[in-house]
Amino acid sequence: TLAASYLEKGRDYEVDYKGRRVTLTDNGFATAADLLGVADDPLGLFGTDTKWAAYLFPALNAKELYFRERDYLVDQGEVKIVDEFTGRVMEGRRWNGGLHQAVEAKERVDVKPEQITVASITYQSLFLLYPTLSGMTGTAFSEAKELSDTYKLDVLRVPTAKPLLRADAGDLVFKSKLDKFRYVLRDIREKNSRGQPVLCGTTSIEDATLISELLSNDGVPHRVLNANPKLARKESEIVSQAGRLGAVTIATNMAGRGTDILLGGNAALTARLRLREALAPAVDEMLEPLVRVERSLYPVNDLGAIEQQLQEAAAAAAPGLRQAIFSNEDNSTEVKASNALDKIDEFCAVAVAPPSERTEGQPGVDACRQAYNAVKSKFSEVVDVERQQVREQGGLAVLGTERHESVRIDNQLRGRSGRQGDAGASVYAISLEDKMFNVFGSDKMGQLSFAFEIAGDDGEPLQSDMLTKSLSTIQEKVESYYREMRTNLVRYDRIVDAQRRIFYERRQEVLTGDRAFLSKLLGQYAADTARDTLANATRLLPKDASDDEKNQAYEFGAEMLQRMYPACAVEIDTACRLALEDLPPTQAPDIFTVEDSLVSGTQKGFDLQVALVDQKGEGEDDLPAILMRFYILREFDQAWQQHLRDLEFLRENVGFQSYSQKDPFQEWTIQSNELFTKLSAKVYRNSAISWLSLDASGIVARPAAPVAPASPVVSDDDDVSNPVAAAQARGAASLNANDQTGEAAGNRGERRAKKKGGKKSRRR
Repeated sequence: TLAASYLEKGRDYEVDYKGRRVTLTDNGFATAADLLGVADDPLGLFGTDTKWAAYLFPALNAKELYFRERDYLVDQGEVKIVDEFTGRVMEGRRWNGGLHQAVEAKERVDVKPEQITVASITYQSLFLLYPTLSGMTGTAFSEAKELSDTYKLDVLRVPTAKPLLRADAGDLVFKSKLDKFRYVLRDIREKNSRGQPVLCGTTSIEDATLISELLSNDGVPHRVLNANPKLARKESEIVSQAGRLGAVTIATNMAGRGTDILLGGNAALTARLRLREALAPAVDEMLEPLVRVERSLYPVNDLGAIEQQLQEAAAAAAPGLRQAIFSNEDNSTEVKASNALDKIDEFCAVAVAPPSERTEGQPGVDACRQAYNAVKSKFSEVVDVERQQVREQGGLAVLGTERHESVRIDNQLRGRSGRQGDAGASVYAISLEDKMFNVFGSDKMGQLSFAFEIAGDDGEPLQSDMLTKSLSTIQEKVESYYREMRTNLVRYDRIVDAQRRIFYERRQEVLTGDRAFLSKLLGQYAADTARDTLANATRLLPKDASDDEKNQAYEFGAEMLQRMYPACAVEIDTACRLALEDLPPTQAPDIFTVEDSLVSGTQKGFDLQVALVDQKGEGEDDLPAILMRFYILREFDQAWQQHLRDLEFLRENVGFQSYSQKDPFQEWTIQSNELFTKLSAKVYRNSAISWLSLDASGIVARPAAPVAPASPVVSDDDDVSNPVAAAQARGAASLNANDQTGEAAGNRGERRAKKKGGKKSRRR
């Protein structure tokens, strides 16, 4: 990371924003090697001992391509990835290839070890495992071809129930981001002054924070939804009120999606929130801060007599809720707050639903339902009035601050307005400094800049058919680029998917197989390894090799096999001696005779190993099957993890095959299948070696189960008035019995010693 900070963009390295990678120049390689002290190493950064390249390139990627508040957050000393499509934190996810460690070093937080990929599957392959696929979304029509090619699904367009009244304006193009944000501030301020609600969408946390600061400085009240993990539960609450009179909401991408924005507010949802806010502290006072709702979200602050009704309903429901939450826990403090809130949410869902036989008789449900209906009616009086006022102002106005790389995501933001026949408006304000122009629109930048030169640089936006067409061309270029990436991913993954299916079928067979199956499987592994060992030992023998050379090669192969299979060493030696007893000492046997003797000795040693391990088992435990299954599964899992790393490396570098006039996909198919064949051979060899290297004599029997303490249960002979004393008496009686047994054993030992001539027994 320190070396990466000294290197300069343009001089030492080039950045490919489209391919998201950094390439060192010749000067960069020399400078980095000098900084890291490997200038004298012929391999430089790629030395086998130092491997600086594996650290430097992720550090440069973290420096130039990954930014705080856009691609990740730093929360309590931990780097958390932000989903670029939803703007939400992906808990527990980490980048591979040392990138996450490089970002942690860049942010000066504790660097955690890299995660090991145990298994992986693409979304496409995962979905195709299901026998039936279907879905419903408002933005799938633009992706109909890809859905058809990948999943063989047809996309049908369903007409809207009510006519669409939303006015979608053309894009407003600014020369700089500064001009764009100035316009955004003016537009939000103007709409807020006359009461029209505004939903401002951004593509990064950084932009959302900047707009929030500008509005705060201008005194415009607003709410911000970004990737803050603390607001994840409250996203839908805030977004649902974005249609209130004069509301201003700033949302990162699709935060809070799935919640309808109703003009004037949502009386049903706010009434439910008010019910939950009353229930939580009645169950446990510790939950009150977690469900507290900002008062401005409620249409009415003072509920009057309804407040008393709400509190009484919560008090009536609290005992039953408390029992449901804490009944299965040994200690109520161990119940997580999120679990408690989930139980309260479930109760609220039942309370706000119409009465049914299933909910009849539940304590507090009817009282909470009546209180909820009273609150909802009170809120509806205000919401209905505001809804009409908002409609008169033109409905919800959606203001996008940057075009996304996909038209589908842009349409999702537009679709937050004009729902169910409501009035609305949408417009995108973009600038030539936006990411999409810098990465994909370099060939269009000339004519766009020329348009601004003609119009003059006065900070005002441009709108024209030429600009709209250019923007559409750029976005289509972006979409086709990412579509091609996904298509290639599916194409390459078909090979891996076939390997994955074979691997997991074999693994499942081992997992469910009995001793007979595992013995046959592992015995075959051992026999195949014996043949391979002999083949490797004789591989370099010339055709006219002498008998002495052949005997040396055979002896070497037998010794190697005995070292790999210590449990079979004696049997292999015996089998070889029996095969050679009829031959003169100087004559070399036939290679097939040697192979048969090695395989025969291996199989006899294998059977003996099974018998020896079986003697160590106890009860119904099939110890040989347990150990064989363990060794095979361990090798399966370790080999598959390495196979995934090898495939990832191959996938990253197979593109260079095109320079030698080879098809990268064909080379990928050939080399990935070769890797899978080697994986299978490695699993067979290592699992057989592990099993036949086991020292059966060193297996320790399972320790006996501890003696259960005296039961406090009262028996017929116990004093019922004092069961504790009765249990103690039984325990004392048990101890006395043990003492008597010990004395008897001691007397037997003395008598045995007298019979042996007065010598003491050596048994302990």
